[in-house]
Amino acid sequence: MATRTVPRRRVRSERLFFTGMAVTMASIAFIGFIPTYYFASAFNAPPLVPLAHLHGVVLSAWMVLYLVQNGLVFADRRDLHRWLGSVGAGLAIVVFVVGVWLAIDSGHNMRGPPGRDQPTFLINPLVNIVWFAVLAAAAVWRRAESATHKRLMLLATVALVTTPLARISHMLGSSAPPPIGGMVLSDLLLIALIVFDLRQRGRLHPVTLWVGAAFVLSQPLRVVVSRTDAWQAIARTLLA
Repeated sequence: MATRTVPRRRVRSERLFFTGMAVTMASIAFIGFIPTYYFASAFNAPPLVPLAHLHGVVLSAWMVLYLVQNGLVFADRRDLHRWLGSVGAGLAIVVFVVGVWLAIDSGHNMRGPPGRDQPTFLINPLVNIVWFAVLAAAAVWRRAESATHKRLMLLATVALVTTPLARISHMLGSSAPPPIGGMVLSDLLLIALIVFDLRQRGRLHPVTLWVGAAFVLSQPLRVVVSRTDAWQAIARTLLA
């Protein structure tokens, strides 16, 4: 009995964790964009350009799909989960394209807080969306390996919610620049995965270890790179 019960408990625990993380990240995306998108009129936010509306719709669709996909696994409806996976792969491409487009368009048109150094700032949304695209593609490629797939997809979505986390850090009165606050808060989501792995497996899954380490190391690296002459030249070319 014990040998059968333990795996079942582990499976349930794993499903609870990943579904809980999906709920958490969907909530983060919603809260982070309440003042400027979901309830913009209540906060007297400036009107959004059509591209920003498209980005809001696409990002919302991804968060809903990610939540639904985890819910289907929790409910043991892997048949529907696999069927929706093809939809998710296509949506991930749209998220990437619209995300890059908006980042460059916003910088080109000087949207954002007054005084923002657009070439320096540009590295943040671009790195986040590239992280998302690379990890989502890897997750699709490794979809037959459940433990690898779900961790890659979780970390891909963590990269996406770094932006709303930056907004939340600002709402909380953080004195750190929003990109820094968003990165710090996103690391808390990675820590949750680390703790889960250690409690569930007794060791870190390779994705948690290596992708997580690269994700964290990329944060100070982007700050340094954004101030180099090489990046400034690239950014100014993209924003021209």
